[in-house]
Amino acid sequence: MSFDLKYLLYLQDFREAVNGAFNDFFLFLSEISYGVFIWMIACVLFWAVDKRSGRAMFLNLGISRFLMQFLKLTFCVYRPWVRCEEIKPLESASGYSFPSGHSVTAASNYGTLIERYRKHRAFCILMAVLIVLTMFSRNYIGVHTPQDVCVGALLGILVVIGGAFLWRLLENHPKWDWLVPAVGALLSAAFLLYINLKTYPMDYTELSGAATLLVDPKKMMKDGFKDVGRFLGVTVAWFLEKKFVDFSTEVSPSVKVTRCVFGILILLLYEQILMPSVTGAIANVTASSWVSFLFTFFELFLLVFLYPLAFKAIEKRLGKKEGEIESSTAL
Repeated sequence: MSFDLKYLLYLQDFREAVNGAFNDFFLFLSEISYGVFIWMIACVLFWAVDKRSGRAMFLNLGISRFLMQFLKLTFCVYRPWVRCEEIKPLESASGYSFPSGHSVTAASNYGTLIERYRKHRAFCILMAVLIVLTMFSRNYIGVHTPQDVCVGALLGILVVIGGAFLWRLLENHPKWDWLVPAVGALLSAAFLLYINLKTYPMDYTELSGAATLLVDPKKMMKDGFKDVGRFLGVTVAWFLEKKFVDFSTEVSPSVKVTRCVFGILILLLYEQILMPSVTGAIANVTASSWVSFLFTFFELFLLVFLYPLAFKAIEKRLGKKEGEIESSTAL
């Protein structure tokens, strides 16, 4: 047995020895570093706190998740419990194992905050600790090997470093902005073609006397469709918002709170209710994957372009009404 699997079994024995005392903590830490909470951080930053940093976070997340899915569907590494039946993870996980999506996302998300606020030493240390803890949590839960999380974190960090250079370049040469959606569309089309045409491992196991596919590639591809949708959505929306909306975060605290409250409510309804109910009702895996692609594309298009377009128009209209009321009162 390889060292990485022995390490996961050691952590599993520790979990059992302490009667799962740390299970909830690491499950919670793992959840907030990948799920809807990550998008909430980007939204609040983008809509109300620091637009430039929020814009960078959205793009870094989109790029890192896109590259992560490319590696997953290229190397097709099975999950630890598929490779070793003794491993009993605390939660199920979709997609192939290498690299760790949670580690990629944590490094990209928290890494962007470190890069943007690097003068705040204590804050940066906290963000770095969250990256490391997220990596360890995926090992502790039993869903990823050490190499999965290390490569995942490295990928996220490289995207942050490359992204910092790219975003500064675009700020200095705004005429090149159109390249972001153009390259996003080209890469998305190429990736979808690639994952649909490439070959996948087709290993079978004997179950009840019948040969059963050990891992179904079509099911593994679904997360790839989701993250390609997010990548395409954020690159297109980034360009449209910058050119046609260009809202400001220099507004009153009450306006900031209103933006975030309604925006996060929309995000939660979309992510937790609408998207799962629709995609979950589709039995065909391929059809469900394409529908997921459309949903995630529109999700980022909504968060980065449509919602800012709406709240800017509403705020402008309300501002005019307040101005009219003040003028009439003065008269």
